[in-house]
Amino acid sequence: MTRILQLPSLNARLAAGVAYGVFCELPCAEAAELAGLAGWDFAVLDGEHAPFTAADWPRLVRAASAAGLPAIVRVASNDAAQIQHALDSGAAGVQIPQIASPDAARRAIEAARFHPLGKRGFNPFVRAGHFSAETPAEFVARANRETLVVLQVESADGVAAAEEIAALPGCDVLFLGPYDLSQSVGVPGQTSHPRVLEAASRLTAIAAAHGKAAGVFTNSLGEAALWRRAGMRYVCFSVDTVLLLNAHRQALAALRDADQNPGDRGERE
Repeated sequence: MTRILQLPSLNARLAAGVAYGVFCELPCAEAAELAGLAGWDFAVLDGEHAPFTAADWPRLVRAASAAGLPAIVRVASNDAAQIQHALDSGAAGVQIPQIASPDAARRAIEAARFHPLGKRGFNPFVRAGHFSAETPAEFVARANRETLVVLQVESADGVAAAEEIAALPGCDVLFLGPYDLSQSVGVPGQTSHPRVLEAASRLTAIAAAHGKAAGVFTNSLGEAALWRRAGMRYVCFSVDTVLLLNAHRQALAALRDADQNPGDRGERE
């Protein structure tokens, strides 16, 4: 009997409540594995802004999987070939940026789903199909059931079209991109501005009405609590580069503080 590793289902996790993830900007397998060892519910491998290529996906997804971590690949654009490469690598799902219309959403969903839900290219011999260790029928059924499709709504046009986007079958998460959205509504970088919060409230309500999860990125614990109270369930908190930088700063500050206050060293240890 072939032994196939089954990772936790993000769809099931979101159906039950909230899932917390982290963005990975470092193109190394160890960073993805560390995110899993830390206990995150998922990681987003950032192919839009970080220095990743399609050749990186298999090793990064495999490293995350080794630590029991579902990996979502954020592709650089709404391109069927990019989406297929990410999913064929065994990613638990894809996150597609700049979805601003029902047509764009439909194209993204079709690229990520097999027939009859979409038009994803079919190859059962890749990592996603466990290299043919499962039958083609099993692969198609599992992929259509488990693959998470996250559509990033990050413009005023996208928010205006959110009702039609959410109504499309095959979309699992409507993801608010607060930084790009803040630019689109005229308040660049002000992710807690009332215009952004109003859009977030609208997006969350629409997602809930259509049985979808709403998601967001934040780099602030205070904002994370705010988004959770607003009903966000797919919550991406910070990025590995920021967390690593902060850990370095905190460790160095503690060492220097201990040098300046040697009498407290024993108690601190």
